[in-house]
Amino acid sequence: MIFRRLLLLGLVAVSGCGILPVRHDEPRPEAKVFNAPAEAAWTPTSLDAASTPEQFRHLKRARAATLTGEVIDVTCFLQLGKRGEAHVPCGQKCARRGQPIGLLTDAGRLYLLIAEEFQARRDGKHRMTERFAELIGKRVTVSGMVAKYEHYRVLFVRTLPSSNR
Repeated sequence: MIFRRLLLLGLVAVSGCGILPVRHDEPRPEAKVFNAPAEAAWTPTSLDAASTPEQFRHLKRARAATLTGEVIDVTCFLQLGKRGEAHVPCGQKCARRGQPIGLLTDAGRLYLLIAEEFQARRDGKHRMTERFAELIGKRVTVSGMVAKYEHYRVLFVRTLPSSNR
Protein backbone atom coordinates (compact mmCIF):
# COMPACT_ATOMS: atom_id res chain seq x y z
CA MET A 1 0.00 0.00 0.00
CA ILE A 2 2.81 2.42 0.86
CA PHE A 3 4.58 1.48 -2.37
CA ARG A 4 1.46 2.38 -4.40
CA ARG A 5 1.16 5.75 -2.65
CA LEU A 6 4.83 6.53 -3.25
CA LEU A 7 4.54 5.45 -6.89
CA LEU A 8 1.45 7.61 -7.38
CA LEU A 9 3.12 10.57 -5.66
CA GLY A 10 6.20 10.11 -7.85
CA LEU A 11 4.13 9.97 -11.04
CA VAL A 12 2.22 13.10 -10.08
CA ALA A 13 5.47 14.91 -9.27
CA VAL A 14 7.12 13.86 -12.54
CA SER A 15 4.07 14.66 -14.67
CA GLY A 16 3.83 18.09 -13.05
CA CYS A 17 7.44 18.98 -13.79
CA GLY A 18 6.71 20.06 -17.35
CA ILE A 19 3.67 22.12 -16.51
CA LEU A 20 5.31 25.10 -14.85
CA PRO A 21 8.76 25.60 -16.35
CA VAL A 22 10.33 28.49 -14.52
CA ARG A 23 14.08 28.09 -14.82
CA HIS A 24 15.93 28.18 -18.09
CA ASP A 25 19.47 28.68 -19.27
CA GLU A 26 18.63 30.97 -22.19
CA PRO A 27 19.95 34.53 -22.04
CA ARG A 28 17.41 36.80 -20.41
CA PRO A 29 16.46 40.18 -21.88
CA GLU A 30 17.43 43.35 -20.04
CA ALA A 31 15.00 44.07 -17.21
CA LYS A 32 12.98 47.28 -17.00
CA VAL A 33 13.85 48.90 -13.69
CA PHE A 34 11.26 50.49 -11.40
CA ASN A 35 12.94 52.83 -8.98
CA ALA A 36 11.74 52.59 -5.42
CA PRO A 37 12.13 55.43 -2.95
CA ALA A 38 15.45 55.28 -1.10
CA GLU A 39 13.51 55.05 2.17
CA ALA A 40 11.60 51.93 1.06
CA ALA A 41 9.12 51.25 3.82
CA TRP A 42 5.38 51.25 4.41
CA THR A 43 3.67 54.51 3.45
CA PRO A 44 1.71 56.48 6.06
CA THR A 45 -1.58 55.22 4.60
CA SER A 46 -0.57 51.62 5.30
CA LEU A 47 0.67 52.47 8.79
CA ASP A 48 -2.56 54.38 9.52
CA ALA A 49 -4.61 51.35 8.45
CA ALA A 50 -3.07 49.24 11.24
CA SER A 51 -5.26 49.65 14.31
CA THR A 52 -4.17 46.81 16.61
CA PRO A 53 -0.82 45.67 18.02
CA GLU A 54 -1.08 42.46 15.96
CA GLN A 55 -1.55 44.45 12.75
CA PHE A 56 1.53 46.56 13.56
CA ARG A 57 3.53 43.37 14.22
CA HIS A 58 2.32 42.04 10.86
CA LEU A 59 3.62 45.17 9.10
CA LYS A 60 6.97 44.88 10.92
CA ARG A 61 7.50 41.34 9.58
CA ALA A 62 7.64 42.66 6.00
CA ARG A 63 10.94 43.72 4.46
CA ALA A 64 12.00 46.06 1.69
CA ALA A 65 13.14 44.19 -1.41
CA THR A 66 14.03 44.63 -5.06
CA LEU A 67 13.09 41.68 -7.28
CA THR A 68 13.72 40.84 -10.93
CA GLY A 69 11.56 38.56 -13.04
CA GLU A 70 8.75 38.24 -15.57
CA VAL A 71 5.40 39.96 -15.08
CA ILE A 72 2.74 37.26 -15.42
CA ASP A 73 -1.00 36.72 -15.30
CA VAL A 74 -1.14 34.52 -12.19
CA THR A 75 -4.35 32.68 -13.13
CA CYS A 76 -3.18 31.38 -16.52
CA PHE A 77 0.27 30.61 -15.16
CA LEU A 78 -0.95 28.52 -12.24
CA GLN A 79 -3.69 26.79 -14.23
CA LEU A 80 -1.90 26.16 -17.54
CA GLY A 81 1.72 27.24 -17.18
CA LYS A 82 1.19 30.08 -19.67
CA ARG A 83 3.77 32.87 -19.78
CA GLY A 84 6.15 34.70 -22.10
CA GLU A 85 5.61 36.58 -25.35
CA ALA A 86 3.13 34.05 -26.79
CA HIS A 87 0.81 34.66 -23.84
CA VAL A 88 0.92 38.49 -23.82
CA PRO A 89 -2.49 39.21 -25.48
CA CYS A 90 -4.33 36.69 -23.28
CA GLY A 91 -2.45 37.74 -20.13
CA GLN A 92 -3.17 41.42 -20.73
CA LYS A 93 -6.86 40.70 -21.26
CA CYS A 94 -7.03 38.65 -18.03
CA ALA A 95 -5.13 41.29 -16.03
CA ARG A 96 -7.35 44.12 -17.26
CA ARG A 97 -10.42 42.14 -16.24
CA GLY A 98 -9.24 41.71 -12.68
CA GLN A 99 -7.14 38.54 -12.64
CA PRO A 100 -4.14 38.79 -10.29
CA ILE A 101 -0.80 39.96 -11.64
CA GLY A 102 2.44 38.50 -10.35
CA LEU A 103 6.18 38.51 -10.72
CA LEU A 104 7.91 35.21 -11.45
CA THR A 105 11.47 35.82 -10.25
CA ASP A 106 14.60 34.54 -11.91
CA ALA A 107 14.87 32.15 -8.94
CA GLY A 108 11.45 30.66 -9.80
CA ARG A 109 9.49 32.25 -6.94
CA LEU A 110 6.05 33.72 -7.57
CA TYR A 111 5.06 37.00 -5.90
CA LEU A 112 1.63 38.60 -6.17
CA LEU A 113 1.96 42.29 -7.08
CA ILE A 114 -0.29 44.58 -5.04
CA ALA A 115 -0.36 48.38 -4.75
CA GLU A 116 1.25 49.34 -1.44
CA GLU A 117 -0.74 52.47 -0.57
CA PHE A 118 -3.64 51.17 1.49
CA GLN A 119 -6.20 53.93 0.92
CA ALA A 120 -5.50 54.31 -2.81
CA ARG A 121 -5.84 50.54 -3.24
CA ARG A 122 -8.99 50.32 -1.13
CA ASP A 123 -10.61 53.25 -2.93
CA GLY A 124 -9.58 52.12 -6.44
CA LYS A 125 -7.38 55.18 -7.01
CA HIS A 126 -4.22 53.49 -8.26
CA ARG A 127 -3.23 52.66 -11.82
CA MET A 128 -1.10 49.65 -11.01
CA THR A 129 -3.26 47.08 -12.79
CA GLU A 130 -3.19 48.91 -16.12
CA ARG A 131 0.53 49.70 -15.89
CA PHE A 132 1.50 46.11 -15.08
CA ALA A 133 -0.93 44.73 -17.69
CA GLU A 134 1.20 46.57 -20.27
CA LEU A 135 4.23 44.68 -18.94
CA ILE A 136 2.84 41.11 -19.06
CA GLY A 137 5.55 38.86 -20.51
CA LYS A 138 8.30 41.43 -19.91
CA ARG A 139 11.25 41.09 -17.59
CA VAL A 140 11.34 43.84 -14.96
CA THR A 141 13.04 44.86 -11.75
CA VAL A 142 10.65 46.24 -9.14
CA SER A 143 10.96 47.31 -5.50
CA GLY A 144 8.54 47.35 -2.62
CA MET A 145 7.68 45.67 0.65
CA VAL A 146 7.66 41.85 0.72
CA ALA A 147 5.20 40.13 3.00
CA LYS A 148 4.89 36.37 3.42
CA TYR A 149 2.17 34.20 4.85
CA GLU A 150 2.86 30.48 4.94
CA HIS A 151 3.71 29.68 1.29
CA TYR A 152 2.34 32.93 -0.17
CA ARG A 153 4.57 35.84 -1.19
CA VAL A 154 3.41 39.36 -1.97
CA LEU A 155 5.34 42.38 -3.19
CA PHE A 156 3.51 45.56 -2.19
CA VAL A 157 4.61 47.96 -4.95
CA ARG A 158 5.11 51.56 -3.91
CA THR A 159 6.51 53.13 -7.07
CA LEU A 160 5.08 52.47 -10.52
CA PRO A 161 7.16 52.64 -13.68
CA SER A 162 6.76 55.57 -16.04
CA SER A 163 4.77 55.07 -19.24
CA ASN A 164 7.99 54.91 -21.27
CA ARG A 165 8.81 51.45 -22.55
